[in-house]
Formats: sequence, C-alpha cells, structure tokens
Amino acid sequence: MQFGRLHRNIRIRVFVFFAFGIAQATTQPFMTIYFAKHFGAGLTGILLAAGLILALFSSAYGGYVADGIGRRRILLYAEATFFLTYLAMAVANSPWYHSAVITFVAYIIGNLCWGIYGPVDDAMILDVTDSDSRRYVFSLFYWMMNLTMAIGSSIGALFFNVDRFLLFAVMAIVVLGTWFITYFFIAETYHPPKTTERGKRVGGTRLNLWQSYRRIAMDRPFLIYLLAGTLAATVESELPNYIGVHLADTVHPYALHLLKWIVPVDGISMVGFLQTENTVLVVLLASFAVKLAQKLPDKTTLLFGVGLNALGFALQCVFSAPLALALAMAVATFGEVLAVPVRQSYMGDLAPLEGRTSYLAVTSMTWGMGRVLASLSVTIGAHVPAFGVASLLVLFGAISYLGYARVAPVASERRQLTDVSSGV
Repeated sequence: MQFGRLHRNIRIRVFVFFAFGIAQATTQPFMTIYFAKHFGAGLTGILLAAGLILALFSSAYGGYVADGIGRRRILLYAEATFFLTYLAMAVANSPWYHSAVITFVAYIIGNLCWGIYGPVDDAMILDVTDSDSRRYVFSLFYWMMNLTMAIGSSIGALFFNVDRFLLFAVMAIVVLGTWFITYFFIAETYHPPKTTERGKRVGGTRLNLWQSYRRIAMDRPFLIYLLAGTLAATVESELPNYIGVHLADTVHPYALHLLKWIVPVDGISMVGFLQTENTVLVVLLASFAVKLAQKLPDKTTLLFGVGLNALGFALQCVFSAPLALALAMAVATFGEVLAVPVRQSYMGDLAPLEGRTSYLAVTSMTWGMGRVLASLSVTIGAHVPAFGVASLLVLFGAISYLGYARVAPVASERRQLTDVSSGV
C-alpha cells in the first residue's frame, strides 16, 4: 500500500494529525499537574472524573448526530470550538492575566469536544478505506500518534512551566489552520438519506438516540468486541497503576552509570523510562510489524500480538531489575504494534455504514473502562501477591484473544457487505 494511492481526505488528515498531535502533546500530559497545583489533588481528581463522564456522553450524542448530518460539518464545528478553547487558555495564562478557573473550564469544554471529534474523524477514515487499505491506514495513524506524543511532550517538558502562554497560543494557531484545511480541502464522505419533516427517511426510518444505541446493545458480536477491547485496554493501562506501585515498592534507589553520566534510578523514574521505551519502540517497530502482519492471517497476528502484550505487562508485575523490565516492555510493545491495527480494522468492519459513528463513539469508551479496571488492580494487588496480578493480566489477554477470534468471521462477512454497499 502506497501513501499516494490513499484517498485525498486521508492524505490531508495525516498532515493535519501530525501538526495537531504535536501541538496538543505539548500541554495535555501536564494539565493534571497544573490543576492539582491550583485546586489540590483531591478536588482535581473529582473535577477531571466528572469531565471524563461528560465527555463519554458527548461522544455518544455526537456520534448519533454525525450519522444524521454527515462528518465534515461536525469536524468544522469541533475545530472551531477547539480554537476558542485554546485561545481562552492562552489568554488565561498570558503575562497580563491568569485564571486557573477559566483554564479548567476551557479544558473541560475541549475534552467534551474531543469526545465528539475523535469518533467522527475515525468514521471519515473508515468511509474511504476498504479491507485492503484499512490496516495500513490505522497503522500509519497509530505510528504518528506515538511520534507526535514523543515530540510534543518533549517540547512541553521544556516550556510548560516557563511559557504556557506560548504553547496555548501556538496550539490555537495550529487548530485555526486545521479548520481552514478542513473547510477548503476536506470532502464529505457520508451523505445520510434525506428525511421528511416527520423524521422519516427516504428509504427507511431514522432511529432516535435511544433506538440507535439500543440497536448497538443488541449487536452481540460487537458487544464481544467491546469486552475484548476493554480487557486489552486494561492490560495496556497497568503501567501507571499496579506496575507503578509495584516498582515504587521494589526498586530501591541507586545510581546508574551511563558512559560519563550518572542517572539516579528509583521506582518512579523507572515508570518514566518504561513509558519512554514504549513510545520509542512503537515508532521504530511499527513499520516492521505492519510488514510482518501483512504476511500472517488476522487470527495469527492477534494471537501473537495480544499474547505478547499480556505476557510483557504480566512480567513487569513481578520483575524489578531494570534490564528485565526493559526486555518485558519490549515484548509488550511488539505485541501492541502487531495487535492494534487488526483490532482497529475489526472495529471498522463490525460498524455498519449507517450508524458507523455511533458505533465508534461506543468503542472509544473501552479505553476509559479499561483505565478504571486497571486502577482497581491497585486494590487487588494489596491483597494478592504480584504473581496473582500477573496471572490475572494473562487471563485478560487470553479472554481478549478469544473474543477477537470469535468476532473475526462476523467482521469478515460485514466487511464484504459494507465494501459492496459503499462501493469503496
């Protein structure tokens, strides 16, 4: 698959994603620290949790609306709102005025907007890809997501505490640029059937919000896919949860000698090292993993991908030696880059053309649920040994693979029907 053969929308969105991703990563990883400094850790946790819940509802409603009016208009509304929120945060962190309250309100509005924007953007990608190109496209965006996070967070680490105004202002300018690109160069990819004044569709009936999500709740293969995705997300979210607590308790502070430098190492810094390793390896291994996956059947790719990912994180629950931890993270990351494109491809295959964004909105909730389950492992770890938590992660990985294997035939059938009906 060559980049030049992709749909024009995707080629444009790649460059938009690159600029937007770097700009966003300069501030996003540091916002919780900023709010905790001004509001206290307890209140910040409650406020951010409430914002996350609201974002889930906005995602559900936005997915329903996008299935009724198309993708492009929602993207334009969202990018305009992003511009206003980042402009507000720039003003609230300027040399002339400062307000943590305005920053927080703008941040929450931006998160609500992102809950709508993400599924719609994914739906637009699915609209213009088929089964042959989908895995390549999702691999490309997954690789870029990690690359932009690595670049943007490095820039943010240097400037967030000394010049937040500059970071927010640059982000506002970048988002304004993406709005103009979307307005002038992005074509609509989904034209819903016309409706009469009573809401009846020409050629069918338009489902209301409740009926739309009731339909998803009755889709058993998709529910199995959600369960598999939630368990996979739980495994991948363990580093800042149980593994972080485990390393803080078991890694004793010492000095690591690297050439002429002496690097202090403890449990907290080890978590940072492992996260950096994960990001760097994703960027380096993604291309190789895509080529390898193209030579293997989906089930085989998932078996190795999900299995290695679960095994790698399970080993991090019991290891404490830096070299062993680094090797375990390498195993987990290689499994991750193998499995993610296939999992995302199944998502596109299972979601029907009419109602696709609603399906994607529900899918986006799996990561939130996975993070919640991963946080519970800290409580579980207080009552069971490390080997018990590691075994639980292996079990989650096994169930996740069985779930994906169960929906694979259904995904293949729906893929063929969607490709024929959409003419992609």
